[in-house]
Amino acid sequence: MVQRSVRGAVVAAFLSGVGAACLCAQAGLQTLDEPRESLSNGGLNHSLAAAPVTGQPFSAEQFEKHGRTLTDGTNILHFGHHFIARDSAGRIRVEQPCGCAPDHVQMVEVYVMDPVLGTLTTWRQGGDGPRIAHVAKWKPRSEQQATLPVRQPVANSSRPQPIITTDELPAQAIENLPMKATRITTVVPAGRSGNDRPITKTHTLWTSVDLKLVFMEQWEDPRTGVRTVGLANFSRKEPDPALFRPPNGYRFENSEQMVKELTAKAGEN
Repeated sequence: MVQRSVRGAVVAAFLSGVGAACLCAQAGLQTLDEPRESLSNGGLNHSLAAAPVTGQPFSAEQFEKHGRTLTDGTNILHFGHHFIARDSAGRIRVEQPCGCAPDHVQMVEVYVMDPVLGTLTTWRQGGDGPRIAHVAKWKPRSEQQATLPVRQPVANSSRPQPIITTDELPAQAIENLPMKATRITTVVPAGRSGNDRPITKTHTLWTSVDLKLVFMEQWEDPRTGVRTVGLANFSRKEPDPALFRPPNGYRFENSEQMVKELTAKAGEN
């Protein structure tokens, strides 16, 4: 339910013209004064925010794994995945599982961002619910002159500050694609978060410069375990154009109604 709430709030913010600065505030982050490029990793939030990319079609499954080992040796693993596709015109389709209908049929929320028409279209597939597609005006974040969310140092803080270093790793290949590998290491000093010893955590990214796509990310933190987000079943073939429009039989509703619905869903959770 929390994931549904966050997703609804994010989309509602974009549709109501709040822009990415508000999105950063919802995420608990602050922004820099100068705009910077944002790349997608295949997730919904990233796809809403990233600048359009043309001439580099693909389709894939975005997966997320979160593993943690307890002190008694018990291993806990959570896994999730969803479909994403991008065509040569820069249109993006992201699917998000949204639970089961009463008859146990899996339902999927579909989001299509179209930089050509300047629209965001969403609809739900599966189950026996109403066949409605919501269409709203939409602009990529790059056209809104928005900024990347980054943390700002806290002035006059008496708490010890983390030490952050960035290292470029040797070039690697994933799915036969060359990748730029970067590792960000953060050392949380003793006393920063109630810890009596320093804590080291890392965030590693594998980025395709040609595709302008973060192909895989991994976070390692001794407090929370290892979380990996990446793309699998990757194809560079042009996706079927039918993926970027609602199926036959759907009727369209305007953006105002969609904003109300998404805002209401966010308020329920």
